[in-house]
Amino acid sequence: MKKISAMAFSLLLTGCFFDSHFEAPASSQKQHGSGLVQSSDLSHDGALSIIARQNEVCLWSNLSDKKVFPCIAEGNIELSGIAENANVFYISNRLSVSLFSTKSGKPLGAWSSGENIIRDIAISNDGETLLLGYRSGKTEVINVKTNSRALYKLHDLDVNTVALSADGRTAMTGSSDKFAKLWDVQTGKELQSYKFSTRVNHVSLNADATKAFVLDSVDARQFIDLKAQELSSSLSTFGNFIEFNQSAFINNDQWLLTASPNQKVQIWRVTDGDLIAKFMANKVDGRNRASVLSIAVNESKQVIISETNDGVVETWPINTLL
Repeated sequence: MKKISAMAFSLLLTGCFFDSHFEAPASSQKQHGSGLVQSSDLSHDGALSIIARQNEVCLWSNLSDKKVFPCIAEGNIELSGIAENANVFYISNRLSVSLFSTKSGKPLGAWSSGENIIRDIAISNDGETLLLGYRSGKTEVINVKTNSRALYKLHDLDVNTVALSADGRTAMTGSSDKFAKLWDVQTGKELQSYKFSTRVNHVSLNADATKAFVLDSVDARQFIDLKAQELSSSLSTFGNFIEFNQSAFINNDQWLLTASPNQKVQIWRVTDGDLIAKFMANKVDGRNRASVLSIAVNESKQVIISETNDGVVETWPINTLL
């Protein structure tokens, strides 16, 4: 009988632990139209879906499974988002950003990015502040009520990802210059800075800007305690080149909910980075996999909601986790 080294035994135990996460099939499924979705977002409770296809943008009610109003004729929309208060949504072709009412579809404002190419956009909970990250390394803050704009230069290379606190006063940005930075939206003053090994592709910020999550292009998948100004746990996974299309702190910031290009919706525990739940999105039209573009949680109904690039909306039960 061969002996197993202490290290190998530890890895076996670790592997078994990783496999002990919760899984469940979708409790419901519906599809919004047909054809590939270029961009989508879900409202905070998953009641609304914004769907951008090649030549139109449609807002769907996930409760009635109907369009809220006739689709907007807009093409090449690659970025979209719904404010947490569910009153407004934005769409962008990376050269401009437009804001609309979720009640009527009425346009509320439009702003050109000029010579800058938009890489990512975040919106405050009240829908009054937009944060744009540019390929030039600049960021821009737009107050949609006053129409005022402020341009800042906190990074040397592309700003790949942006996030806002709930009140829109604090920003987290990640760049190809390998830095993730926390800063004051009103003044552009840098508050905290963290350097990683490679370009930062994804950041997430909790509501009161006390916790953050950072994903770089190779192996960093780091939680940050912004209150203590120190790195905390990392996601417990050995895989490199992880990608997230969207993420959010949920369950009183105890968990991180993530959406991946490889069909996965996952829940990670913030304290130790362990994977505690995984759900696999449905794939249609003979595709090898579905990319999960957006996610939401309805804690009162104890479900996770996801939407894929096929326009498939699914709900996943989490009652045994809460």
